[in-house]
Amino acid sequence: MGKKLDQNQIERERVQAVLNLLRKQAPLSLKEEKFCNNACVERFLKSKGDNVKKAAKQLRACLSWRKSIGMGNLIADEFSAELAEGLTYVAGHDEESRPVVIFRMKQDYQKFHSQKLFTRLVVFTLEVAIQTMSKNVEQFVLLFDASFYRSASAFMNMLLATLKIMAEFYPGRLYRAFVIDPPSLFSYLWKASP
Repeated sequence: MGKKLDQNQIERERVQAVLNLLRKQAPLSLKEEKFCNNACVERFLKSKGDNVKKAAKQLRACLSWRKSIGMGNLIADEFSAELAEGLTYVAGHDEESRPVVIFRMKQDYQKFHSQKLFTRLVVFTLEVAIQTMSKNVEQFVLLFDASFYRSASAFMNMLLATLKIMAEFYPGRLYRAFVIDPPSLFSYLWKASP
């Protein structure tokens, strides 16, 4: 029991050290303070091998990124066409109460929309999934429906862009990702990707 308490104390101290580093760099706004709760900081710490400085740096980059994409201005009206077409949505929860997020992007979506709009759509969908989580749930499942893609490389670009957002700005949130009906040659490109 003593070791468990010691470990919890160490984790709390690491979380406080990350928050202290963030506050030392620049004061946190009310929204940033709310975002940087213990669970959030712990996810960033875990993703950086419990390295306080690296976790603080990644979390600061995340806060800057959230501000740059206008996180406070994400509303469903901005994506009414995408939502109506069912390009992205939360399709309920799995048996462990994790939200299941569906991405059914069409191959030509990125031809007609900016990278920033694509990013905002992905983030909007992920934020909706997070809002549907129960208190004891921190992860979600992603399903990528690739049936609208004929080109494996175009699908890989969309998939990797989405997974990069997850890795950098939502560490520890992804439970599993599945690809449904991938284009031919997808498996070869996947094996060859970094």
